[in-house]
Amino acid sequence: MKLNNQPASIIYKLLLITIITYGLYLSFFKPLSVENGLLPSIAYFTIQSNILVVLALALSLFTSRYNRAGVIARGGAMICILITGLVFHLILVPSLPEYFAAGVTFRHHITHTIAPVGFMLDWLLFDRKGLMRSTDLKYWIVYPMFYWLGTMIYGSISGLYPYFFMDPGAIGLGAVLLWFFILSAAFILFGLLIVRLDNLPLFNSG
Repeated sequence: MKLNNQPASIIYKLLLITIITYGLYLSFFKPLSVENGLLPSIAYFTIQSNILVVLALALSLFTSRYNRAGVIARGGAMICILITGLVFHLILVPSLPEYFAAGVTFRHHITHTIAPVGFMLDWLLFDRKGLMRSTDLKYWIVYPMFYWLGTMIYGSISGLYPYFFMDPGAIGLGAVLLWFFILSAAFILFGLLIVRLDNLPLFNSG
């Protein structure tokens, strides 16, 4: 389940980097309105996870992605971008009909659809399998935890939160904690699923 074609891998990665970078360009200088003001785009997990994907793709062009550090970095970026896409399409779009009344924009599709699907395909098509370990999960969960903590600290000071499910003033502290546990469980489950897929005999046959 791996294409042993280095030129194809390079071309695919460069194309995906270009598309995601364009989506970041369209997004980065557009502060988004929240209830009490404007938040810079960099405050959103979407933007940060897309940056992680671009960095992971770029690094894989110049360094070995098959050492432990490379495997952990790419796995962590993949989990983050997959959660980004799922939260957007399954939670944010249905919960904010007024914001998406005219449909999902191309900019949003790049950062929430093309980036996760494209990066997942890059892993499926071009990466050597059987290298991920369940112990990698303890590294993958670090960044999302720090993002949540940093966002909550910033929000408690500024009163601005990038997502409704992180805003205690809007939904209550109990609901925020519930969302925290739900999303943490999603990260863990997706991490374990990715490890399981990576170690399937089907993917390690060649």
